Amino acid sequence: MTSNYSKSLYKDYELLQKKYEEMEKKYKFEKLRADIAESKQQRFEKLYLKSKALIKDREKENQALKDKILELSKKLDITKYEKDNYLSKLINDGTNSGLPTSQTPINKNKIVPNSRKNTGDKKGGKFGHPRHKLEKFDDNEINEHEDVLLEECPHCHSSNLSLLNSEVTKDEFDYKIKVIKKRIHFKEYKCQNCNKIVRKNIPQNLKEDNQYGNNVQATALTLMNVGNVPMNKVRRIISGLTLDEIVLSEGFIAKLQSRCSNKLSQFINDAKFYITHLNLVYWDDTVVMINTKRGCMRFYGNEDVALYCAHEHKDKVGLDEDNILKLLSSSTVVEHDHNIVNYNADYSFINAECCQHLLRDLQKVSDNLPGRTWSKQLKELFQEYDHKRKILIENKEECFSMEEFNNFMSKMNNCLLLGCEEYSKDSEVYYADKEEDLLIRLMEYRDNYIYWMLDFNIPFTNNLSERSLRGIKSKMKIAGQFQNINSASYYATIRSYIETCNRNGVNEHEALCKLLDGNPYTLQEILAIGKQ
Repeated sequence: MTSNYSKSLYKDYELLQKKYEEMEKKYKFEKLRADIAESKQQRFEKLYLKSKALIKDREKENQALKDKILELSKKLDITKYEKDNYLSKLINDGTNSGLPTSQTPINKNKIVPNSRKNTGDKKGGKFGHPRHKLEKFDDNEINEHEDVLLEECPHCHSSNLSLLNSEVTKDEFDYKIKVIKKRIHFKEYKCQNCNKIVRKNIPQNLKEDNQYGNNVQATALTLMNVGNVPMNKVRRIISGLTLDEIVLSEGFIAKLQSRCSNKLSQFINDAKFYITHLNLVYWDDTVVMINTKRGCMRFYGNEDVALYCAHEHKDKVGLDEDNILKLLSSSTVVEHDHNIVNYNADYSFINAECCQHLLRDLQKVSDNLPGRTWSKQLKELFQEYDHKRKILIENKEECFSMEEFNNFMSKMNNCLLLGCEEYSKDSEVYYADKEEDLLIRLMEYRDNYIYWMLDFNIPFTNNLSERSLRGIKSKMKIAGQFQNINSASYYATIRSYIETCNRNGVNEHEALCKLLDGNPYTLQEILAIGKQ
């Protein structure tokens, strides 16, 4: 009896708790709505103190699928909410979600999001544009000749030919693989003073009787960490290039990753120090598979330096282990997709939200709730001012005028108020809960979405981070997963070194050869080359 009474009390408690959470959410919504609706003068003072159309898909095919689902829904007698949920999945693509192009549903055209407008011109070279081709070599550049002789006349087939002094020349740009089997002789001497036999010290990379040279190892590292080639394919490629003379074992290739990663500890420390002293930092992370489990590969950096970190879990513990975000000053701007972990009390930096992700979220509201006008208006507003911003940057301007800024804020606030009104009138339909979450986020973090207007050095999107992580996603498609967290960390470390070299114009193969010699480029040397 007592047990049943306790269960009844607990159920009552759960119901009260749920009602409390709903009331709390409603209160937060109304409070933020009231804040947005405050007077224009108050909004401007507060902000001052705080310092076109979607590409059409195959409409006929989609409509046919929608009709089919509607027909099936009647047969299955599903609820309206479930029906709308099924229909919503049909319209997901790269314009309204983070869905990769490679995962576009079979029934839809692949859409590659692109802000450039279609000019209507044909693909390929344009009339009047200069043709790009290899120029003929200078005579002093030629290092090999080949004579092409004629044995008979192509017209009458006579072999009675006289060689003239004239000729037609064509140049060819190519390379060849030459297998080198080098023996290094360390000459020994007898010291006449102490009578000892002496020679130069043998470097660590020559400790065995025979070993692979730096070019072989650097090629293997390039294939794995730039081309994302699996180890067994690296073995086959190098074997093919050398006509089966150099056949690496997969065990050697695996150890090569760990050996080179261990030589880059100072470079990683220097990269972290550099990033923590930047005025603008990009960061983002992506899910990777580590030993059949979901792990995380994270990027920090800017246009010059790239730092990758691997973790078994995608959480704040990993962020704190990286020891970057919590060292950033209160004046540092961090560009990222909306992630609530950035707003915790341990971090003091300025959060600048990625507006490209916002445009996708707004498009998804428009697609799932066609009757909503606020999301379409707000998306067009951001796109319009992003275009204006690009023109101003071309004209060497550093920010919008106060009049333009105030005009934007007024329109944005009107869109948000319209959104609150449209949601309140029809809040029970499918996707309305996601719409409410987006409205709350925009009202709560409104200022974080407009820093790109106040300072043109702050980007509109976090595209740099996304491009930096794109190669990681390609590796997951090819390799499937990392064997363990150590192999993921080795890859992240070597990738940091190679990518930083690439961003500063340093030859990656040469940089890896220096690494194999135990003398990798320092971060300061790489940045100095990049400034030349």
